[in-house]
Amino acid sequence: MGSRSLAVFATCLLIGFAVTLPAQTKEGGMPAPGKGILDVTVVDEASKPLQGVLVSVPGYRSTTGLGGTCRFGLHPGRYAVLISKPGYRGRRVNAGVRPGETTTTRITLQKLPTRKLQGAPATKP
Repeated sequence: MGSRSLAVFATCLLIGFAVTLPAQTKEGGMPAPGKGILDVTVVDEASKPLQGVLVSVPGYRSTTGLGGTCRFGLHPGRYAVLISKPGYRGRRVNAGVRPGETTTTRITLQKLPTRKLQGAPATKP
């Protein structure tokens, strides 16, 4: 494999890892047979949607879009949902998924306080 082919392959591989996994639903938003849908909405303390939040459930991860939402097609069961975004306090919540149903979970993230870094006072030689 030439260096150009290797570079193209590596780029495709990286893009494949960066792309979020789509919900496993049929057209029209219906879950695949035997599965349910978990819709996650993430907002800030002012109830404004947060874009770019990493949302993870075991085996899957996605980031929220403009409306602060992402969707997973999952087998029935209880899931630990991990939510994180730089500058915000991360959260862990539990959500249940039932076959053929949509479960909606709304999560509020709290902005972390900003701190000013103060340098050490200058010393004279």
